[in-house]
Amino acid sequence: MNATIRAAAALLLTLLLAACSGDEPPAPLTAGPEHRVGTGSDPHSFAEYEKVRIRHLSLDLDADMSARILTGHVVLELDRVEPGFQRLVLDSRDLNIRDVNAIRPDGEYLPVSWRFGADHGHLGRPLVIVLPAGIEQLRIDYTTSPEAFGLQWLDGEQTSSGRPFMFSQSQPHYARTWVPLQDTPAVRYTFDATVRGPRELMVVMGAAGNEFERNDTGEYRFEMPEPIPSYLMAIAIGDLVFAETGPRTGIYAEPPWIEAAAGEFDVLEEMVEIGENLYGEYRWGRYDLLVLPPSFPFGGMENPRLSYITPTIIAGDGSLLALVAHELAHSWSGNLVTNAAWRDLWLNEGFTVHFEARIMEELYGQEVRDQLAKLSWDGLMDTLDAIDARDRQLVRDLSDRDPEQAFMRVPYDMGRFFIDWIEHRVGRDVFDEFLRGYFDHFAFQSITSEDFRAYLEQHLVVPNRGRLTMAEVDQWLYEPGMPEIAFEIRPESDAFVAVDDWRERWQSGEVDLDDLPADAWSVYQWLHFLSGLEGRLDAETMEAMDERFDLVAQQNHEILFLWLLRSIEAEYAPGIERLETFLLEVGRNKFTRPLYAALAESAWGRDWGIEVYERARPGYHPLTRQASERALGL
Repeated sequence: MNATIRAAAALLLTLLLAACSGDEPPAPLTAGPEHRVGTGSDPHSFAEYEKVRIRHLSLDLDADMSARILTGHVVLELDRVEPGFQRLVLDSRDLNIRDVNAIRPDGEYLPVSWRFGADHGHLGRPLVIVLPAGIEQLRIDYTTSPEAFGLQWLDGEQTSSGRPFMFSQSQPHYARTWVPLQDTPAVRYTFDATVRGPRELMVVMGAAGNEFERNDTGEYRFEMPEPIPSYLMAIAIGDLVFAETGPRTGIYAEPPWIEAAAGEFDVLEEMVEIGENLYGEYRWGRYDLLVLPPSFPFGGMENPRLSYITPTIIAGDGSLLALVAHELAHSWSGNLVTNAAWRDLWLNEGFTVHFEARIMEELYGQEVRDQLAKLSWDGLMDTLDAIDARDRQLVRDLSDRDPEQAFMRVPYDMGRFFIDWIEHRVGRDVFDEFLRGYFDHFAFQSITSEDFRAYLEQHLVVPNRGRLTMAEVDQWLYEPGMPEIAFEIRPESDAFVAVDDWRERWQSGEVDLDDLPADAWSVYQWLHFLSGLEGRLDAETMEAMDERFDLVAQQNHEILFLWLLRSIEAEYAPGIERLETFLLEVGRNKFTRPLYAALAESAWGRDWGIEVYERARPGYHPLTRQASERALGL
């Protein structure tokens, strides 16, 4: 039976059954105007979640590592917010929908009519389904595309273990590329899953049920009992082993990475305890990390129970643990209390960077916190000088843009300094008590900036009259640029002042390279030192620095990244040689995008950069490909 006849038969059966039950039949799907994006309050979702909302989904999937597809079905359990509404609209992108059936209360399947709406590019297509009266469950059989934007498939030649690997990246709106659902942070749901992969590989998910050893069947079962938004859906399949770091913490990684990763992250259990002491109970059961291949496009991803981490933070000395602190902090700010739309990303990220700083302060002291804050402030000031006015405020209009463009320094660092400023105005003890109440009050909910604003006014501004005003709060939220009041908390670091002094004395010829006390510098002092040398080095000087400090062989990726940027500026040959291998090995956007952009802007490097990118492209995540091509002007 071809698709047209089957769809007609399904519609006829739906109408007949509805008529027999005495209910008014739903309107045919072919009638009416094209379904528009953003009919709900989220402009990046087709879902009409004010009418019908997913409360639970059950996944049953088979992973074909050779064909690079997931095949199976999802059962959606629905809350019919508007009982008489007879349509369900889901988000989908590049999914092959094979069948859609309503599940009647007696368990019988009822074929229903469905169709795809028009293609909206990165938003995909709405999947519009007839929803007969009395139906609260639907089963959708489907297959993903080998090019699914939210999944990266790697063959054995692209991994450390020599075996295939697959991982998801659902944020901000890529869950729709591997599950048909309401792909908006406004909707939270619980889920369970059964996933079958090759027997020689292990399946893990951001959920309860992850096993500590590979089983003999290749089938793994999971459950997420706490409601989450779709962007936190996470799955990975690979040659994984596990190392315990505490009673409720541990590390998954490919065998060649596990020893170094377990050593690097041995403070993981302590970090969870610090988080609980600050802001209350950790509510997700376990907290494990999954070290992904270097092609992972981000530093980390805060999937509940199983945060993804890039191996580029494994420096051998724990010096880049701020990123782990960040992903852990999301267990409260972001995962527990979530922005309802990407215009409000600062609610996730600003709170989290503040929380991250508190964890790092507890672990390493005030001076490390100050150094990190100073780096963030300086980077934010540079960003604010370079971007459009509509992006220079916390609450941003993204309705006509890809939500990926929400992710920039403003919601992270400006959001953090907004939270720091509130703490400064009311005092740490008062603010910590407020935050604990905030996380409790909004636990497992998605909120807007206006929800936060109202809660802040009632629970902090009114009880602390004279310390801060709502007019000042609104400057932070809705007016472009850093408000003047932000400079009350402008961070300073005595350690950076000393670095600045040594840099200027060296560049003026007053002291030699051998005189610099760089062997005693922290990673953050090194980053400050190299950032201050932008455009001020020539190849001869860089050669002398390499002879003294061996920076081209640096194992800390943050330091190496800045050295490679300086190499592009100075056309320093050993640095360019290391840059080539770096771009072929690492797919983290924080590094690759600026490096390709610097090559594109240089007098010599664009064609060379394009040639390197074409070789690196097969190993890059789709997000890295997209960002790299934009940076190179392709």
